[in-house]
Amino acid sequence: MADIKEISKAVRLVSVPTDRFKTSKISICFALPLKEETVASNALLPYLLHHSCAKYPSMELINNHLAMLYGASIGASVLKAGESQIMRLSISAIDDRFSLDNESISAKCAQLLCDLIFEPNFENGTFSNADIEQEKRLMIERIDSEMDDKRAYALRKCEELMCADEPYGLSKYGTKEQVKKLTADDVFKAWQRMLKTAKIQINVIGNADLKKIEESFADNLKKIGREEPAVLSTKFIGKADKIKEKTEQMEIKQGKLVMGLRVDIKDAMEKYAELSVMNDVFGGGPYSRLFANVREKMSLCYYCSSRLVRQKGVIFIQSGIETENKEKAVKAILEQFEIMKKGEFSKEDFEASKKAIVDALNSYGDMPEDIDVWYTGQIIYDEIFSTKKAVEMINKVTVDEVTKAAQLVTLDTIFMLEGTGDSEEGE
Repeated sequence: MADIKEISKAVRLVSVPTDRFKTSKISICFALPLKEETVASNALLPYLLHHSCAKYPSMELINNHLAMLYGASIGASVLKAGESQIMRLSISAIDDRFSLDNESISAKCAQLLCDLIFEPNFENGTFSNADIEQEKRLMIERIDSEMDDKRAYALRKCEELMCADEPYGLSKYGTKEQVKKLTADDVFKAWQRMLKTAKIQINVIGNADLKKIEESFADNLKKIGREEPAVLSTKFIGKADKIKEKTEQMEIKQGKLVMGLRVDIKDAMEKYAELSVMNDVFGGGPYSRLFANVREKMSLCYYCSSRLVRQKGVIFIQSGIETENKEKAVKAILEQFEIMKKGEFSKEDFEASKKAIVDALNSYGDMPEDIDVWYTGQIIYDEIFSTKKAVEMINKVTVDEVTKAAQLVTLDTIFMLEGTGDSEEGE
């Protein structure tokens, strides 16, 4: 169970004290609204910051210091939650219980994170052009790698089409063109904006020195002159005016079909448990309607599953199909959803789905990294809930509630990546 403490305005410390693990993890997350004009500069920041700082101005010095911290490791990432962009830096290290001479490794790790974030390795008062150009090249490679994964590419294109006029349609990295145009001034302003206006959450998992960790972050935050925090919000659109369709062609053997659906809810927590079970019965595991019928019985696809994005109130159905089977696959998928809306699914499938979700939720406690992920995803919410609370909610769901949840869902977008060749690269 997490302990939550507000340490200043729009800054909270989420701690999960436990002696289950030999390692502990500390992360600091910054959440800002997804905007076309800032998405690329924001995305570059965590990767730029985690390589060096004023105190340790090279990767070699950083690595030497990490070695002194019993082989600690640093990570950087960018996430999208609803219509917010999350920049995260994290550090994993041996738990304080296993240090020599009662050394507080967690406090030193927290201080290193503060050094990286609040005291960057500046050149003439800003980030060096050489460092920025290197990170721009690496960011473009990340964007290209997403395009090389045809399944991920098709999903991204469906998101863009479905949410063309909404922030959710933006990539968490921005576009290659936006990255290429970034200057040192753009990145410096993004760094200042992140520190001054982002909603901040510090996660601490393990047996750590919370007092010293809180002091490190609180002292540094006092120095930066925090401003009015950015407002994090997501627009929920209950139903599309019309169904959007688009087709692209690529030299791949297996076509990729992605269908985007809208859920008529007003916020991410409305009918959280009912929608989670409904989506799993429909397109979750091997017991699901999509797997058992569209894939196995009808042999219309190589894979077929659905994913609920509750932070935005949308569902994406992804399938790999022969291009000539597109219309049959769309028809079969929609027929299975009509079955969900009528409640004509078996009690056995319903119970199997609930059990699978509960097992997955319980598994979040198996590793510090998974616990960190669970709470990071909740930075955009005013209130945080535990996996234990989520399990209680799932266990209470009834068949009738799942049927009614399915009736809130309507088709919005169909995107098809047609295969025109024999290449299987990235499929």
